[in-house]
Amino acid sequence: MSSTDVEGYTFPFHDHPLSYVVRAVEHCLLCSRPSRRSSNIYYHCKECDAYMHEECVGHLLCQPFMCNHVLKVFFDTILSPLDSITDNCCYLCRDELWRWFARCTICNISMDVRCLAKRQPLTISEPKNHKHSLTLLFRLVTFTCNACGVEDDRNPYVCLECNLMVHKDCIEYLPRVISINRHDHRISHTFHLGQGEGDKECGVCRKTINWVYGGYQCSRCPSYAVHSRCATRREVWDGLELEDVPEEEEEIEDPFKVINEKGDIVHFCHEKHILRLDENYVTDDAYMQCRCCILAINGDPCYKCVECDFILHEACANLPRKKRHLLHNHKLTLLSTLDPYIKCRACGVYTDGFIYKCLHEDCEGTNFEYDVRCSSVSEPFHHDLHQHPLYFTLQSSRKCQICDIKISDNPLSCTVCDEYSLCMRCATLPRKVKHRCDDHFLSLCQGSSVYDTGDLWCDICETKTNPSLCYYTCDECGLSLHTNCVLGSLHYMKLGIPKPDVEIHPNNGATRPFCTGCNFRCQSTFFIRITKEESTYYSCSIYCHVWAKSTYPNSWSFLASALDRTRNQVEETVSIGKPDLNFFDSKESLSSAVRSVMDKDSELGNLVRRNHAKWKESLVSTGLMNGYVNKFIEALQKLV
Repeated sequence: MSSTDVEGYTFPFHDHPLSYVVRAVEHCLLCSRPSRRSSNIYYHCKECDAYMHEECVGHLLCQPFMCNHVLKVFFDTILSPLDSITDNCCYLCRDELWRWFARCTICNISMDVRCLAKRQPLTISEPKNHKHSLTLLFRLVTFTCNACGVEDDRNPYVCLECNLMVHKDCIEYLPRVISINRHDHRISHTFHLGQGEGDKECGVCRKTINWVYGGYQCSRCPSYAVHSRCATRREVWDGLELEDVPEEEEEIEDPFKVINEKGDIVHFCHEKHILRLDENYVTDDAYMQCRCCILAINGDPCYKCVECDFILHEACANLPRKKRHLLHNHKLTLLSTLDPYIKCRACGVYTDGFIYKCLHEDCEGTNFEYDVRCSSVSEPFHHDLHQHPLYFTLQSSRKCQICDIKISDNPLSCTVCDEYSLCMRCATLPRKVKHRCDDHFLSLCQGSSVYDTGDLWCDICETKTNPSLCYYTCDECGLSLHTNCVLGSLHYMKLGIPKPDVEIHPNNGATRPFCTGCNFRCQSTFFIRITKEESTYYSCSIYCHVWAKSTYPNSWSFLASALDRTRNQVEETVSIGKPDLNFFDSKESLSSAVRSVMDKDSELGNLVRRNHAKWKESLVSTGLMNGYVNKFIEALQKLV
């Protein structure tokens, strides 16, 4: 398309001459859009290679700005000393100035061209938020916003009649009535919290709210208040303005029905049978688990089915069907069926117990699922290892004081000790657990104990335990065990068969199986046993199970045959028979047997060492290794 250029125009807003251009396609520097009219008329600066709409120049640059002065436009220009910039940020939005910017050399202020194109109004009239009009005070002046209580240094909107100074965004965008996940009732905004009992504590960040300034408060709970900016954070508010929306009382659905005078109940998750409360239930089965939280029944009051082995903690049986929680903006619904397990969004732990899930239409197709342990955390949260209550203060870049790992989401922080925070996984660790390595209950501990005489060692993995981190200990025996070694990743999974060919099994045998995923023996309390095509393999964790399943989808039979072949060669090499584990009738006899084997001058010890040498020679033999590798290559070729 042809163009027409007329050169030689000079304007006070630019140091270079401009050409008058009629041309299509080009984009305007000031509004970042093509011509809004069919004429396609631009002003063009050849030295800056910039185009500006004729109407944008007339509207934005040829007219005095809010300071009543004409602005100048600069483009990658070295300014003279008279035009030097004291602040390399936009006077309005405070973003760093980019290549093009406008400047008032008299007032010594600079503006991004985006802010120039979208000028702030001189007056704002918002009858929903304030009964009077507000006027822009275009100056550098320190003030505290009456709407949000945050101090600022420029451009407030003022109401002289009410003596108010507020941010533009606060008067335009702050909602009047909202519902947040930290409180059961609606809260409404006010420009003045009122003296009342003096300063209040914010229900989100737990910092003081100056009663002179604005915030959100609850009409039903006079002492509850929240900072304006805390209440409107996306982690707290669902984004809905509820003014003029009638508040309906939601019907509370009970989790169970009491059916007789004995207190027997029918729970929604087990409607076919009756559950009966036992306040002092004692069982010899260390693996008896609550079907809701999947934690062991350690003498806690519980509801037990009168016809089957279904059992619930009393506290778990009373969990509400629906609840509002700090972890999510919508109400969560309690569900009892999983397929086959989920990963809790808060703590990252896998479970197949009950969960709270968001069923809101806005969250459809998402995985906002939380196990009942995380869903039961409330404010203030009291932990046995810290003397002060903890809160969800939404602080970021914190390290968990128990596991020493950086917390990405949902830290529980102490408002007294600035550095103390817990991640959700550590905050919900069981306070007491049972493990097969000790006859007593293990309790959660941090720091040195009365039994410490030197380095602490974990009896499960046989490595050092860091006393500055959390660990499990026995108050009577003085053990120190890593939390991961005691719990593993399967501690919150039900024993049994969650899906065909897969079984979660207690690791209580005479020997521990080898994990197919990591090739180490399974150390955790439970392991996964998978039966596929008449072969069996094991995984010590969910992660190893997923990895092994995705890595070797069609070679289970080959792996099983390779292991069988190795076992046969080992049995032929080792001449010593399998020991009778029932032979040792006491710890003393077992200790004596161990000493006789470890003694260098012992005939039995020398025999064991010779057999171990033969075993090693057989395992590293060329024939065995080549046979294994050749079979593995053949299996891979068949897959291709």
